[in-house]
Amino acid sequence: MSGPQSTIRVAIVGGGIGAAALLRGLLRHSHIAADIYESRPSFKEEGHSIALTSAAEEILLKLDPSLDDCLSRAEAVYTASEFRIASGPYAGQLVDYPSLNDYKERMVDPQKLLDELLRGTPPRMVHANSRISSITEVSPGGCVILNFVGGTQKKYDIVVGADGVHGITREFVLGADDPALRPQHTGVWRLPIKVPYKRALDAMGPEFLDPHRPCQTSWIGDGTFLQHDYMGGEKDVHITAYAANSGYSPQGWASLLTPEEFGAVFANIPLTVCRGMVNLIKSLYTVQIAGISYMQHKPARTYVTKNAALIDGAAHSVVLVHGVNALIGLEEAYILSVLLSRVASRAAIPAALQAFDHVCRPRAEEAARHTIQCGLLTIGKDQEVGLDPYLMGPRLQYHWNVLKESKIEAQQANAIQLMDQLSMQH
Repeated sequence: MSGPQSTIRVAIVGGGIGAAALLRGLLRHSHIAADIYESRPSFKEEGHSIALTSAAEEILLKLDPSLDDCLSRAEAVYTASEFRIASGPYAGQLVDYPSLNDYKERMVDPQKLLDELLRGTPPRMVHANSRISSITEVSPGGCVILNFVGGTQKKYDIVVGADGVHGITREFVLGADDPALRPQHTGVWRLPIKVPYKRALDAMGPEFLDPHRPCQTSWIGDGTFLQHDYMGGEKDVHITAYAANSGYSPQGWASLLTPEEFGAVFANIPLTVCRGMVNLIKSLYTVQIAGISYMQHKPARTYVTKNAALIDGAAHSVVLVHGVNALIGLEEAYILSVLLSRVASRAAIPAALQAFDHVCRPRAEEAARHTIQCGLLTIGKDQEVGLDPYLMGPRLQYHWNVLKESKIEAQQANAIQLMDQLSMQH
């Protein structure tokens, strides 16, 4: 690009992996001054482990080549993924889908990955314990003011919302009356725990907890889903239980069950390894179990305004299917960083954001549709497949291929071309 570039001030609201990845991408461009804000006392990423495909790793390197060893520093391990049937006549049987096993994936603790993404970023740009009370505009389409609890204000040219499903930025972009503003309960809840290796081994048995074989194993039941993530080396075992249509309606953010009620939800699963997971959860929660409600956004009409953009969980709901959330969030962070790197003046910001929306929103919506279908499959609620492993394999493979095949080069080319066209029109 020719001519001097104006300094573009960018506020990233949210402290997860997608937000931190965007910051790393923007730091490479001297004309961008970025800050990242997290409302909690420290930057945290929820969840036990995520699987990163080779495509996700490539995007990390595109965002910042100095991230070439961040996964090694975060102690990521290559892992096998298995789906098995938990109940019914095929209980215990492996769901065979050969091409899915060809994906090269590493499992990583999301908090460790987040820490590595933030490592080395200038402390002046990273703001924890910063609660935003409201977002306003100086003038329509002009600069954005972040109003913080306590009365402080900061002015920016662009605000990027990466503050999750309940964040404040979605209302700023969509408006208070938009029907897609508030997330809705999906009817599915989940409960994650972490237990020491030896305790898990005693409860679940040795077959799926080989200390030399990291593995993510998923158990598909009739309206239920159990998963254990094990990164080898006798590290802690991460267990998550899911259930749908269990008869326990969500009360706000959770479905509240007694240990006996929780056990009854999974009563039709006979396998020792699964019974062990259920018993481990019951042993940790002896009075009440809170199944965290899965919330889902309706598709938004846009992810952007003239001075704001939504990425990751603030923009869309993508069910946590083996790292798909992380992949989509990294794609969006990369495309947005590429487009903002080409903004020479504030007048070019709307074109960059429109190009981002045009390219990234269809991809996220497609991913959301396929993860919903994957979700039905993995809780045994697909009407045609049920708990038949022979039908489930090809169906999972079809959705998996769409979800995991990142076309980041084509996305980037399309976004740049559209930004240039829009810029010429103005």
